[in-house]
Amino acid sequence: MTSGRDRHSGGVNFLGHTFVAQATGADDPEFLFGAALPDLVSMAGVRLDRGGLDGRLSEGVRCHIEVDAAFHAHPEFRTGMAAIRSGLAGHDLGRGPARAIGHIGWELLLDGTLLGSATETAFWRALDVAPQHADVVVPGDRERWDRFLDRLSVTPRPELRYDDPEWVAERLYLMLSGRPHLSFPLASVPAVTWVLEDQLPAVVAVADTVLADLP
Repeated sequence: MTSGRDRHSGGVNFLGHTFVAQATGADDPEFLFGAALPDLVSMAGVRLDRGGLDGRLSEGVRCHIEVDAAFHAHPEFRTGMAAIRSGLAGHDLGRGPARAIGHIGWELLLDGTLLGSATETAFWRALDVAPQHADVVVPGDRERWDRFLDRLSVTPRPELRYDDPEWVAERLYLMLSGRPHLSFPLASVPAVTWVLEDQLPAVVAVADTVLADLP
């Protein structure tokens, strides 16, 4: 699903946002799409046009912002992020990359606990409304946004593998490669994989609690 320049906005990833949005009792695809939208525009490398947001879509984006704020303060996330950073300490990655891997890596592994669930089904259903909302990104970014959506609209759907630490480590390498203060060498991907594998059981153990605690 991701490309070499996919980004991440920081916070719960899009499946986590879909889960929390559904948990509010809102199964409206417009609301669910809005809840995932800030992550999707970040992944696509485009800019959100807030002037194009209204109704349930706007409410979904507001839900996204509130959830990220609560998530970043959650003790289980903070503990898990620190554990990944600690595991990386002996691998000479530097403080910036280690912090980014700890932060984003934990979030992506959390999404891995939702693969194959009703949440993933709801996300793909919500994404079907995206073509109706070309105005959610600034006009100059719409061609790039359309290409991004086209990559997600193939049949069968792209396979998400956030439950695979090696795949997550490779995604982290690609996501951070264009950011000088956060990038890490390709040769470090095996070490990142090992640390994520080591921490995966802890993420799985607290996933239900973390998701249930989010607004």
